[in-house]
Amino acid sequence: MATHHYDLIISGAGPAGASCAMALEGSGLKIALLDKYEFPRDKICGDFIAAKGVRELISIKPSLKERFEKFPHKVVNRSTQLFVNKMDPIQIDWVLKSYTIKRELFDNELVQSILETGKIDFFPAHAVKDVEVNDQEVSASTAKGDVFKAKMIIGADGAHSPVAKLLAGYKVNRNHYGGSVRAYYSGVENIDPAVNEIYAHKDVLPGYFWLFPISASEANVGVGMQSRYITSKKINLKELFYRFIDQSPVLQSKLGNAQIESKLEGFGLPFYSQKYTVSGNRFLLIGDAASMIDPTNGEGIMPAITSGNMAAQHILRAFEKERFDAGFNEAFSNNLHGRYWKEMRLKSWVVNTFADKNRVLNMMGYLCVKSPFIRRSFKKLL
Repeated sequence: MATHHYDLIISGAGPAGASCAMALEGSGLKIALLDKYEFPRDKICGDFIAAKGVRELISIKPSLKERFEKFPHKVVNRSTQLFVNKMDPIQIDWVLKSYTIKRELFDNELVQSILETGKIDFFPAHAVKDVEVNDQEVSASTAKGDVFKAKMIIGADGAHSPVAKLLAGYKVNRNHYGGSVRAYYSGVENIDPAVNEIYAHKDVLPGYFWLFPISASEANVGVGMQSRYITSKKINLKELFYRFIDQSPVLQSKLGNAQIESKLEGFGLPFYSQKYTVSGNRFLLIGDAASMIDPTNGEGIMPAITSGNMAAQHILRAFEKERFDAGFNEAFSNNLHGRYWKEMRLKSWVVNTFADKNRVLNMMGYLCVKSPFIRRSFKKLL
């Protein structure tokens, strides 16, 4: 058992925690970055990194631009095809380029870029098990028996964040939560690696099915839905996943001869469809730990990166003022909610009002084909 003393603890080395750490590399603060796993490690996800997230990362650390341009294990996404029931696909083109990269590789690349600087101490396989806060410090105990003491802790430890549970009293609310399953396929046919595919079909409503290419012949394939519908309709997502593939002629043309390369695994999605406690005495929450996932599309990487950067800027002010109390940290909550809440509240209303209505879905698909204005409006939701 060892005790370590730091200025700041970041629990979680995914995109939120890594972005926060990168933004603080030049701060002079002594920072411990902890994670539950050894890296590289898999993270069940759609693997899509939206252009805004890429841009935010590069603004935090400009050297990442060249790093990811040279990174071989990626595809550049330029378009999304939306398959609405039996209609021809609606193609939505993007101006800025996005990436699709396996999270095992993407997250590891971020961590490696941090380790190369030598400015942040990384402790893999150190899952936080307990957190205590007093007037002088915060103390985090890990599964290995080590204790980390610091002025502040940032919870970036995912949907099942121990920091969020212990310090913010977070509990899963099925009305603001989602479930998904995902698998990797090889030998996929008739796909364009630059085009992601989303299937909004009556057989998967009120969720959606996705096929995101990760190469010219490989894809991340999955289905997701709000938890309240999964529970009320007694839906087995794994059975729905295979059934939809079997019954879809379009997917059969792509996956009929493909091989599943991973176990079909599930994961939870804490949606930002209500305001959560994201700060308090000596702590901040970011990314999935702060329930920052978009309720319309399940996108979590981009808001994770943004919230990580916002937390870093608040940490700089906190150490400048020597203020780590709940009152001072409320400014972070106000900034985070101020940036996202109006948008997420609208998106949540759209999902709750229309997601399970197939006639509305058909009408929206028809209007997207006929009206450039409606198509641009729908594009913003995506």
